[in-house]
Amino acid sequence: MNPRSPSGLDAFLDPAAHVLLVRDPALGPGEVAALGRFTARADQRSLTSPMTDELGAVLEQVDAVVVVVRDRVALRRAVAAAQGLPRAERVACVLLELVGQPPTLVPSRTWPRLTSLAVDTADGGARVHASFAAPVPAGQVLAELARRTSPAHLMAPGWPVLGARLDQPHHWPPGDALAIVGSEAALRDPAPDDTADVLLLDTPPDGTAEAPHPVTGRVQVTRVPTGTLSLGPLDDVVLNPVGFSRRPTVPAAHLRPLAGGRHLLQVRAPGATDVVVDSRAGLGDGHVEQLRPYTGVHVDWDGGDGPVSYARVVAGLAMAGVPLTADPVPAWARALLVPALVAELDRDADLTDDLAREVRSIRLRRAALAGHGAGAWRRGTADTVDVRPEPATRVSVLLTTRRPDMLEHALRQVGRQRGADLELQLTTHGFDADPALLAAFAERSGVPVTAVGAPTDRSFGNVLDDAARRASGDVLLKMDDDDWYGPDFVTDLLLARGYSGADLVGCPPEFLFVEPLWVTVRRRDVTERYTSVVAGGTMMVSREAYAAVGGFRDTRKYVDANLFRALRAAGGTIYRTHGLNYLLRRQSAGHTWEPGLGYFVSRGRSRQQWRGFRPSPLLEHEPTDRPARTPHEEPPG
Repeated sequence: MNPRSPSGLDAFLDPAAHVLLVRDPALGPGEVAALGRFTARADQRSLTSPMTDELGAVLEQVDAVVVVVRDRVALRRAVAAAQGLPRAERVACVLLELVGQPPTLVPSRTWPRLTSLAVDTADGGARVHASFAAPVPAGQVLAELARRTSPAHLMAPGWPVLGARLDQPHHWPPGDALAIVGSEAALRDPAPDDTADVLLLDTPPDGTAEAPHPVTGRVQVTRVPTGTLSLGPLDDVVLNPVGFSRRPTVPAAHLRPLAGGRHLLQVRAPGATDVVVDSRAGLGDGHVEQLRPYTGVHVDWDGGDGPVSYARVVAGLAMAGVPLTADPVPAWARALLVPALVAELDRDADLTDDLAREVRSIRLRRAALAGHGAGAWRRGTADTVDVRPEPATRVSVLLTTRRPDMLEHALRQVGRQRGADLELQLTTHGFDADPALLAAFAERSGVPVTAVGAPTDRSFGNVLDDAARRASGDVLLKMDDDDWYGPDFVTDLLLARGYSGADLVGCPPEFLFVEPLWVTVRRRDVTERYTSVVAGGTMMVSREAYAAVGGFRDTRKYVDANLFRALRAAGGTIYRTHGLNYLLRRQSAGHTWEPGLGYFVSRGRSRQQWRGFRPSPLLEHEPTDRPARTPHEEPPG
């Protein structure tokens, strides 16, 4: 912040006699001095400090609360501890660094009337300040701002309820207003009705037997996280592949210790501004934005504030989709990083090839998100105690076909999905499926199938809507009968749904096999972005969003486009993840949209073209799924 710039916070806080200025624990007093003249008279504390007065009594109310954090990662991490902040009529939040849109306050209906609201994005950060007709809990205001860092309606991490010490911020779970943060004595107090299920502490319990809590019926468990859980939850709402750049403009760099401070890590590449990461504070969204143009980052396994801090930085880079290469992974890192991530880091990768670079990024992010993301970490923690974790998302696949000759192919694409809880709602449009074929599919894949025949005069939209309303899953996934799908297609969509918070996620038709011309085309699609459309055979929509817009429209064509239009009109969000798990097949006829084959092979729309069948490496196609050759086919080029 520029100390000479006029501060709107000064004018906002002038009427307040008692201003409580609370810093994120990673910030020092000098880093907030430039915010305005009010800092000289403020009651300034770290978020790790007890919120008590000079006599030790709990600070219930002040005139104004100002919370200062580094970025969105720090904002979300501060939520749990901020629930102990006092009430105030004036509440402000300052982000020293801002990536993307600033969080904007949407007042709760339970709060006093909002009398003023201002958002300022000057000096590369963001300042949000709001005043109310009566005092409001400052922690609730901070939680609402953190919620606005994601388009998801709710910020609900799920069970178990976690507890952490106020002076151990590395254990504070991100975006978790339900977590309990305080002194160890307060955390172990059996009197309150909001006790934690699991205490995350740096020291083991003393062995004293405890009685079951009267509310939970369970003994409160103390855990000193070890192994992969010791990294703690990495915030995948902020550290994720959104904004991944397919065309890097900066050479590959190395992650190395910065001279003069072992805890500081430096990413340096020729012709680029150095990126410096304080491993004690961890990776921030500003670091990720700076690294997007880089071809990749090589990990030397040297430096940082200890192995856990270093491994957190590496896992965060992988979660964000930064392409990584590495020296041989040392034993200490193998003990901290999930095996799938270690296995990928152990493989060689050619980052000079755009497609190979993106494949590397996808495999890294998949392993890191599934193993170190906040949800995965919480499920891993729940598995160590007698607490029910958040259940897996159930996916209902909607598959409609009017081509009996494509049914076996379509069933194979559903059956080869791995790592997901599926059911299949199959509709045969104008014919009946062979029961023996369906029984064999269900036995081989373990996917329950419900098959219904529909008359040919029933519209495509109604056929799909009928299947959706029969489905029992949490999300609905439309798949097409003639396309190809990689085995991680569903799991990658679920990951994208988690980190994007979007109502509908899907892929672009990036890879196409134009069968009559026997050509594979890779299109120039932009991915890892919020968008207006995705490929119809890849769209996964939440049941709530589907019901809110009335489902598929009663039409014979453009059923996908109508759903997209309705969702956008309702204020919903659509996210497009990578397209390397999907290969769209175009035949000479039989599609609901027929722009002509020339449209798909146009040089202006394609990035690469190959003669023959050339799917993405992530498709992992089987020989039985290759299209039958024709006399005109040439060997793949």
